[in-house]
Amino acid sequence: GAGMIIGRSAWVTVEATRHHPNEFVLLVGDSAKARKGSSWDHVEAVLARTDPGFALRARTGLSTGEGLIWAARDPDGTDAGTADARLLVVEPEFVSVLKATGRDISTLSPVLRAAWDSRPLALLTRTAPVRATAAHIAVIGHITGTELSAHTNAVETANGFLNRFCFIAARRHRLLPDGGGLDPLAGTGLTERLGTHLTRARRAGRVDFEPAARSSWHDIYAELSEPADGLVGSLSARAEAHFLRLAMLESLIDGYN
Repeated sequence: GAGMIIGRSAWVTVEATRHHPNEFVLLVGDSAKARKGSSWDHVEAVLARTDPGFALRARTGLSTGEGLIWAARDPDGTDAGTADARLLVVEPEFVSVLKATGRDISTLSPVLRAAWDSRPLALLTRTAPVRATAAHIAVIGHITGTELSAHTNAVETANGFLNRFCFIAARRHRLLPDGGGLDPLAGTGLTERLGTHLTRARRAGRVDFEPAARSSWHDIYAELSEPADGLVGSLSARAEAHFLRLAMLESLIDGYN
């Protein structure tokens, strides 16, 4: 969510490739028991207080590549396009996305892959082609382990769609029969500090490691690059890129830029 707010004005560079802070995250946990939705409700409330326009850029309903491009489209003639091409897509039922990408004529998978790469989005098959050249799209999906296993096909595993997602195992940490606090961050000042840091992050430009952090990055790079077998290897093939994006996000959110 914070990465969507920051936008394309911050990046880390790998050779000629820019990695922006738009992450794709998939929370995997048991239905109702993992509290995936409850956790997002708290985060959404914080981000909405931090950025007044947040709610307008948080959407749901991924179904087609054309629809995603339209939501971040460029101006074209009399069409004013989308004034702000930053977009966070939250999918509480991500299994519907996997079903959509599995259809033979679906354009959703290639468009999402291009969006993670921050490449211009376009489909030449439309009668009236639409482009989104500056789209900045982040995705949060919720799914159960059973659904993920049942709807993960060999094509989406091999073509790089799923390894563009950072997989998070979500489990309930403790039992709260009366629920948690309505505003657990009250009095902490976190929302105000986060707002200040995100505003500054939107002018960050290129983000790089300080010497000690670069040394740690070199130490862990070999482990991240080590290929794994089978499904785990396919889903973790972009571990280094996810590490860089998460490190950038962590530093920007904490105000180190």
